[in-house]
Amino acid sequence: MTNEAAAPAEAPAPSVGSRIGGDFWARYGVLLALLVMAAVFVLLSDRFLTQDNLVNILRQSAVTAIAAVGATMVLIAGGIDISQGAVMAFAGLAAVIIIQQMGGPDVLAIAVALAFAALFGLANGVLAETIRIPAFIATLGTALVIRGVAFVYTEGRSVGLAGESGELLKWLGRGFIGPLPVPVVLMIVLYLVAAWVMARTTWGLHTYAVGSAERAARIAGVRVSRHRIEVYAVAGLLSGLAGVVLAGRLASAAPALATGAEFDILTAVVLGGTSIYGGRGNVLRTLLGAVFLATMTNGLILLNVPSFYQTITVGVVLLVALSLDRLRSRGTR
Repeated sequence: MTNEAAAPAEAPAPSVGSRIGGDFWARYGVLLALLVMAAVFVLLSDRFLTQDNLVNILRQSAVTAIAAVGATMVLIAGGIDISQGAVMAFAGLAAVIIIQQMGGPDVLAIAVALAFAALFGLANGVLAETIRIPAFIATLGTALVIRGVAFVYTEGRSVGLAGESGELLKWLGRGFIGPLPVPVVLMIVLYLVAAWVMARTTWGLHTYAVGSAERAARIAGVRVSRHRIEVYAVAGLLSGLAGVVLAGRLASAAPALATGAEFDILTAVVLGGTSIYGGRGNVLRTLLGAVFLATMTNGLILLNVPSFYQTITVGVVLLVALSLDRLRSRGTR
């Protein structure tokens, strides 16, 4: 059994050329693009290929990559979630506030933050699958509410960890396990577990099924709506974990934290070959997409490219990835 869901039986077989082209991009496109881009940066900057910079790239990719695991699952299941940036901000704030202002232990603060994030994901799923609000609109609405509540509670101010408080939280964001930053180790472990879940468990196979052939999945006895709600809840939990790691790295949080992060996350997922139309994707290739974005940003900074050009570049990369996904989807129909 592979990580790729098969096309619905009633769909016509794609041409050989479209099938080869689509498979090539999905499997190797982002890796080849990453290698070419890295080679260009090596030629243009002697600081790029250093141990410190390579570790920094992995650290920078970790937060996006952690949240992108859940986003990949949601897209494979046929949904979409654009509330991730808001969930990250709320989870980070919740953890910091519980530690700094309420005097709670780090473990409790992190657990509460993750619980809130999972509940937000659950709410997204209920709105999209039970009330039947289109997923894009439902998750946009929850994002506005979540971030708005964070602004109201904090009056728009950031909250920092003072002195020795929040040592565990800081360790999650800044610590090291051997030569690797803790966020990088967490990212690697999470992706290995997620890849196993998606390829080797009934839950993972059902995720592909509800995204690629919903009607067939229902006939086979899969509770489609319930399963998608579960996927949204997992995605919320992972967004919360990313927010906690980010807050630990910064030793602070703010209601505006991770603004726009959902677009970087979506770009990483689509770059990794996951179809925005559902049913196809691979979490390990999402990791490559996140590393690609971090490498691109890092290289542009080393070359002193202004930040607004970096934003334009990410937008162009997203549009190209979506265009290729669309062409590939046409080729399989």
